[in-house]
Amino acid sequence: MDVENISKISVIGAGIMGHGIAQIFAQSGYNVSLMARRKETLNQALKQIRSNLNLFVKHNLIRKDAIEDVLSRIETYISLEDAVKEADFVIEAVPEDINVKKEVFQSLDTYCADHVILATNTSSLSVTEISLATKRPDRVVGTHFWNPAHLMPLVEVTKGDYTSEETMDITSKLMKKVGKVPARVLKDIPGGIGNRIQVAMWREALWLLDQGVASVEDIDNIVKLTFGARLPFMGPFLTADLNGVDLILRVHKKLYRHLYSSVEPPKILKEKVERGEFGIKTGKGFYSWTKETIERAIADRNENLIKIFRPYLENQLRLLR
Repeated sequence: MDVENISKISVIGAGIMGHGIAQIFAQSGYNVSLMARRKETLNQALKQIRSNLNLFVKHNLIRKDAIEDVLSRIETYISLEDAVKEADFVIEAVPEDINVKKEVFQSLDTYCADHVILATNTSSLSVTEISLATKRPDRVVGTHFWNPAHLMPLVEVTKGDYTSEETMDITSKLMKKVGKVPARVLKDIPGGIGNRIQVAMWREALWLLDQGVASVEDIDNIVKLTFGARLPFMGPFLTADLNGVDLILRVHKKLYRHLYSSVEPPKILKEKVERGEFGIKTGKGFYSWTKETIERAIADRNENLIKIFRPYLENQLRLLR
């Protein structure tokens, strides 16, 4: 098995992540099977993929006639068995529920040929535990795409306790082939790398809000208009080197004892969920939302991501230019 032998990709789940993952492979020339339990979900997924591609046309990233070419490579299924019967590589993107994922992987193990690699898009669950639902744990791997999958360039490729080095290598090469940047996560730890760092920031931000140190708007602005603005080109270790590791040590010695370190989420987050304030899902979260402001926020996010990641997108979409 080698990356060059992979020609058919199956994506299981067509929701927030699944449709974008299917698009990534279809726009790179792969034939893709996209599976969901409901036809309505699949229709919405294809509609969203068309919208994503139209945004690329608007930014001169692809030709307009490429849209139909991409969509023609995606076949939709409501039967899991039919969706994976000719697959060489399968990516699961169903809801983040360990029991649901294990059930899907057990079925995939039955329906897929022995050579097929089974990948999970989990962002918080154990790749190892999921792999043990199969008889091929050496061929199970984590592929954590970030939302929105069609714009974010990096994929965390996570090694479960039984994942073979061959599976890691093939998966990493496949991600590179479709224009993604694979980051190899060598230990199956809860949350992977990106989510752990992100949650550490959220924990402190929520505590600051809960303590009345600053408003939602001011905390967001402090992040966006200071260190957040340099994160696309400076990670934490490069930042440390450019500022001086000795300075970083002095700052850390002073601040660690003052940082919020509870193993329980702050009260303000629990109270919002109890009140049904889920964000754009319910029209209220930390901000209040209308249909118009939701659409504008998502559009602004996508426009900014395209500006930041344009070189990566040009590489990813090179076949469609």
